[in-house]
Amino acid sequence: MHLQTYEAAGLEAPVETWGSGKRTLVFLPGLGVDPREYRRGFERLASALTIIVPNLSFRRARALPHSIDGYLDFVTALADDLAPDAMWAGHSFGAMLAMLGKAPAIACAPSVPARVALPRMFGRAIRMQAREYLGFEGRSAIGYAARTMVEYVSTAAIRPRSLFPITAALNAAADTRPPRCPDAVVYLSKRDELYRRGEYEAYFETTGASGFLVVEVEDGHDWPITRPERVAARICSAARHLSRTSEARRGKGSPQLP
Repeated sequence: MHLQTYEAAGLEAPVETWGSGKRTLVFLPGLGVDPREYRRGFERLASALTIIVPNLSFRRARALPHSIDGYLDFVTALADDLAPDAMWAGHSFGAMLAMLGKAPAIACAPSVPARVALPRMFGRAIRMQAREYLGFEGRSAIGYAARTMVEYVSTAAIRPRSLFPITAALNAAADTRPPRCPDAVVYLSKRDELYRRGEYEAYFETTGASGFLVVEVEDGHDWPITRPERVAARICSAARHLSRTSEARRGKGSPQLP
């Protein structure tokens, strides 16, 4: 893993680079989540792809954007500079950012605009973390749930502008932020505790993104962290599909997900 510091859009953040594959992937973690939580997945994925990961976590970043557009501006500048031909992938909030970008996207349990009041969303998050803390999502989920709870609570108390403007912006109509990516593979979790199936359906149907390839997996919302053994297979499969889709548009093949 190679570490460097990158500055753009008025922000400075550490950037990790994993692997040395011919194809490059910009990976965007969940809101406030440190890339180290995904490292066991990156270690498996690094043999197939080069992975570029900005660290915009609550734990490490000195300053964070206070808006979705602020995050998107930083990531777009980073990708244009370091990996202009890369696909984007992400988890949760990072997955939504990936779909808002201009590159083909792999969205793992994406956050989406939905009319869910903040207390209800916090209640869902608490239930999700309770399942993880009790080990229902695997042993690795226990430590992750504990760390995440501490970081979110401390951020809410010390740096509320790094958290609440983003969560408030997501409490919106389904068509508020339509995807901009040309194609996407979206992994939805059947046991997703943060979003209901109807909320996802409303988002993809009302934004005209129903043509994306949607794959349901038997996991919880945080599977890219809690089930790292599944990360490489799913992301590589999605990357192959997106490559075939691009080739098919140029008359060179037929897009299928193996």
